[in-house]
Amino acid sequence: ISMQHKVSGAKVDLVGAVHIGDQVYYEGLNKDFKKYESVLYEMVKPADMDPGNLPKDRPQSGVSIIQKFMKSQLDLAYQLDVVDYGAKNFVHADMTVKQFEKRQQERGENMFKLMFKLMQQDLAQRSKGKGAADISTLELIRALLSPTRSVELKYLLARQFNEMERLTAGLDADGGSVILTDRNKVALQVLRKQLQGGKKNLAIFYGAAHLPDMEKRMIEKMGFERKGMRWVAAWDLPERKKLPSRKPIKPQSVPVPAPKQ
Repeated sequence: ISMQHKVSGAKVDLVGAVHIGDQVYYEGLNKDFKKYESVLYEMVKPADMDPGNLPKDRPQSGVSIIQKFMKSQLDLAYQLDVVDYGAKNFVHADMTVKQFEKRQQERGENMFKLMFKLMQQDLAQRSKGKGAADISTLELIRALLSPTRSVELKYLLARQFNEMERLTAGLDADGGSVILTDRNKVALQVLRKQLQGGKKNLAIFYGAAHLPDMEKRMIEKMGFERKGMRWVAAWDLPERKKLPSRKPIKPQSVPVPAPKQ
């Protein structure tokens, strides 16, 4: 999403991150990011951790474990493994781990409450006849047993993605949440400092679910307006190939010896 300030003319591109995608998608982002004076990025991390030199044995959260499993099963790449966070124009625009945990304690927020909130939103949508179709057990088994497993799994999960992003964006409702609303506020505080420092060409690289709230705040409180939008393919969904049908096995006649007299 391309944004521009009405007075100063400063340009800010909101780049929606997909956390697992094709290798070429992340390589393309690395190339695009070089044209900006600053790229503000999301990462809840310890204050002293260098994002450009992430340890391979870094602690795994429940979310990252799921993402890495999906990466291996779908033949995709993981964002943290490919994006160059050590680039000179990369600027951290997120909470530290301590800030995040402190804010969650202040809000009385935890992962269980967030999941319950998402479930409530999902049920409300389903009661209205909306929402993505469920993946049946049979569909999942067929995909896992298919010779083209990664392709079949991509097609099953792709139809869920739009709904997942919509539900996650709903965490901004009813007072918001630390994981979305409060982190957006931190990112925009960093943006203000960058603009005050004279930067005119910037990008904010954040999860796609963050962007609706972020764009709204930039328009209503910071004097920006939307100038355009560009879609980038994060997943290549190759055409499904019809598997050759197996020939039925013909029953074989077996001679039966005559009974002895």
